Amino acid sequence: MSLGGQQTEHFPSLIIITGLVAWASIQAGPAYVYDEIQWLPAVLYFFTAALAIKIVTQLLQYLAIILDWISAYQPTGKDGTARWATPRDLKAELSRKRIGPFWGRFISGGKLPVFSDYASNAVTVAPAGSGKGIYSVITNGLGIRASKVFSDFKGELVCILKQALEKRGENVRVLNPGGLWNAIIGDSDCYNPLDIIVDDLERPGGLRDVPDDLREQCSQILPEPSQSDGENTYWREGSRKCQGIAMILECMVEGRDATLASVALLIEDREALEHNLRWVVGVDLEGMPLAEGPMPIESCQWAQIHEPADLAEFIQWVRAQARSLLALMGTGESRTFDSFISGAQQALAPFAFGRLAPAMRRSTFSMNDLKAGDTPTSLFIVADASRMEAYKSYIGLIQWCAMTAIKRHENKAVPVYFIMDEATNYKIHSLVSLLTWGRSYGLRLHLIFQDISAFENTYGKTAVETLLSETEIKQFLPGQRSPRTLSLISQLLGEQSVMSAGLSPNQSGVQENTSESARVLMTPEEIRRCKQSIVFIRQAPSALLEPVSVAEISPWRKQIGINPFHGKPFLKRVKIRLKRGDYK
Repeated sequence: MSLGGQQTEHFPSLIIITGLVAWASIQAGPAYVYDEIQWLPAVLYFFTAALAIKIVTQLLQYLAIILDWISAYQPTGKDGTARWATPRDLKAELSRKRIGPFWGRFISGGKLPVFSDYASNAVTVAPAGSGKGIYSVITNGLGIRASKVFSDFKGELVCILKQALEKRGENVRVLNPGGLWNAIIGDSDCYNPLDIIVDDLERPGGLRDVPDDLREQCSQILPEPSQSDGENTYWREGSRKCQGIAMILECMVEGRDATLASVALLIEDREALEHNLRWVVGVDLEGMPLAEGPMPIESCQWAQIHEPADLAEFIQWVRAQARSLLALMGTGESRTFDSFISGAQQALAPFAFGRLAPAMRRSTFSMNDLKAGDTPTSLFIVADASRMEAYKSYIGLIQWCAMTAIKRHENKAVPVYFIMDEATNYKIHSLVSLLTWGRSYGLRLHLIFQDISAFENTYGKTAVETLLSETEIKQFLPGQRSPRTLSLISQLLGEQSVMSAGLSPNQSGVQENTSESARVLMTPEEIRRCKQSIVFIRQAPSALLEPVSVAEISPWRKQIGINPFHGKPFLKRVKIRLKRGDYK
């Protein structure tokens, strides 16, 4: 829609003339005097009204042109509807009490803090030096008001959070095999992974769970490679079988005093292992029955609580396992047995002797504490970063034990958060499955790692797709530099429709043309230079948030302990003030 050039040029004149005529009308006096029409004023009023109508008409035409122009430059969204979220977009997703997992604050619109919970899984991708500790791990540790399990690779998290959490009324348990920062943390707790097997033995009806729990625990200790093609599955299964039979032997005899260290020593001592296997079966070195008979499993104290049929089948299963290993130890299959036992020894070596063994003695607490009672429990699993090859097996095993106890607890509704810092430095058995159904048991996983490629190397290619589809909240801290991660973020952000304009000649001069096309919300290069966090919260539009450190949040900044690596309080200008700084 357009107006003629002359009509446009005469519009200012029209306004001037209308104003003069209106002024003349007022000066001429009223149109009626004593019920008699005054022709001059009446004519002037008539022309004033006509000119006013003409002005209104042209103004409407101008408005139509403006609307037409705006419409021409307004994208329809046919090529993409991606955009940045506003506080209103996320209003339904935010915690009204400003508690729970914390993800940053809006850079405009009142700079609203973003506290948003998740019922299943969350992920934070944070390159080295991006500040994942102060922006995500510590703030989530303080914001979440339920039980939590931390993987702490340098012992700094427990030093920072322990006192603050205890003052809020939480129970804090610390597994610190390396004795890091003992002056600050105190003595380490102990947890024995074999408690899961002993619990089965001491629980009515639990005997039928023993084979599955042994298989699960042995798979955690000796996992499949992330890129396994099945080539060595037979040998790993054989090694796990050796581990399993040694574990059940120790648990049946020693009860809660059985440890992975004693299991490792039993496997290392071939003569002792064979002696125990023959005792279970009830035969001597020549294959003749022992005079005193086989191991009296049915006379064990724990055996008295089980149904006779279940106990008989369990004893039959244990002795069958022992016979199969004894057969492999014979001359005909000794090489196969040697390969099996070698793999078992290598997998158990970190627990046999050294720093880890004392921390895995008789348990000083129960994993059920994470679900029991009204008081939250925070468990810190502290590793020595200088000995990660040994400690990564320990962290993965303890986390598996915690998850197993949580899955079996009767109170499924109570949530437990796993803040899994450096999640690619160790491996959780069946993590892909946990991502899909862990929420049914109250498991809430927050995976934190440096880039997508590192996660793929640890858990495999298919795990990446599961991670992206099963995480409710995805946080990408600034400083991303992995090409693959940058490309993935750009792809997740999606495309927006944008309008472009161009000029082309025509008969009357130059004509402006517009076209609609797609453009990614942010290119990989723009993401690389971005100083804000990019956060995806369920189905809401992606959010561009300012990372806020714990040193900028009151009262948390004064509640936390001192990072032992820095040696002084960490304080910055306050950006967020919370009314609720504790549980009271």
